[in-house]
Amino acid sequence: MLAINNLNNLYSKKLVGLDTYFNEMIKLYENGKFPKVLLLNGKKGIGKFTLTMHFINYIYSKNEATPYDLKSKTINDNSIFYNLFLHKTTQDVIFIQAEENKNIRLDEIRALKATLSSSSLSNNPRFTIIDEVEFLNNNSVNALLKTLEEPSGNNFFILINNKQANLIETISSRCLKSNIFLSSSNENEVINYLIEDRGVENLINFKDHLSPGLFLKYNEIYLKYKINQNDNILIKLNILINAYKKEKDKLLISLVYFLINHSFLHKIKNNLNELDFLLNRKSSIIKIINDFVLFNLNINSVMNLIRIKLKNV
Repeated sequence: MLAINNLNNLYSKKLVGLDTYFNEMIKLYENGKFPKVLLLNGKKGIGKFTLTMHFINYIYSKNEATPYDLKSKTINDNSIFYNLFLHKTTQDVIFIQAEENKNIRLDEIRALKATLSSSSLSNNPRFTIIDEVEFLNNNSVNALLKTLEEPSGNNFFILINNKQANLIETISSRCLKSNIFLSSSNENEVINYLIEDRGVENLINFKDHLSPGLFLKYNEIYLKYKINQNDNILIKLNILINAYKKEKDKLLISLVYFLINHSFLHKIKNNLNELDFLLNRKSSIIKIINDFVLFNLNINSVMNLIRIKLKNV
């Protein structure tokens, strides 16, 4: 299974904005109606993994002396289960996630099947969490299908779909689906909580247009590469494109696309009479970035083309 680095940074120990979904999951579980395979759909960074972690911690710590705090929706630092999970020493929860820029490997699914075929040491339910399930390739899906169709014993699956790629239909058809959504006000509430809770140096001002998770990741990029919010878009794109050329981190290109879309969104709102012209220019710039990623184009050429497309915009 994929090792989890900095696990604490993957989710918040206080649940904010997702209470309705959390309460519904608990209700289904307590009434013996929790689905064997649950698929959580929603944009990346909206809190699906955080929601899952709070649900898991509630289940496994509720009979402890230091259980999950249901009133404040907070994971207890002193929970036995929480600390076992942090140190990857619990057999009750299995976690799989795609590695950066890669699909979930076939050997991970085979190892999962072998684990699930054996009995756990306790009589507890066993949950398998597959994050970024959209990055299962055909071979991995085929290896997993029978297990999903007939989960043995007390085994449950929670699959998290961040919609970064098309989810293979044979997976989707075997799940009970729950679409996770946050209103703009709830997203702002979560972001403001995370900024305060983690002592984040806030460098970006896109809170109205980003999921909480992406807000944190994009803000980290601004910090890492010393990007100034007040710089013009060409300077920002140049920094990010150069960084991508070296690191091939898809998150950097994701931020490039976001900045382009965000910039043109404001231009369009203020110049509706030039809608077709602006949309055409934006599409042209997106194509330049696509070609840069696909064909590893020269950075100077790419930036010159973007500069031309942004002229008089």
